Amino acid sequence: MIWLRGVECRVKVGVPAAERARRQRVLVDVGLETDCRPAAARDDFRLAVDYWAVEKLVRSTAEAGERALIETLAERLAAAVLKAQPGADAVSVRVSKAPAAMPRTREAAVEIRRTAAARRGGG
Repeated sequence: MIWLRGVECRVKVGVPAAERARRQRVLVDVGLETDCRPAAARDDFRLAVDYWAVEKLVRSTAEAGERALIETLAERLAAAVLKAQPGADAVSVRVSKAPAAMPRTREAAVEIRRTAAARRGGG
């Protein structure tokens, strides 16, 4: 499993619409289930996941448009990462933010795991 933890994004997300009026800080963790052995055996970055490309994809996907739910954001991120990383068997995405409507709650978060097989309709 390869993890990118704490990818900081500035997004328009939340309920009600007034909460989406300004960009808020969200943190995204992305885990890719992939076979690291070929890259590790050869110590060859060209055989590994391009961490920087994944980070850029997460940020650009998250910051495009607006959404009411962090659940929607997590689903969109998982789909984008699986599409861009055909060698990944699955992806885990966790999205967290400080909820404006709940000032005494440190964070609201959603975590999902999606598989490449499900994306292809395989189960």
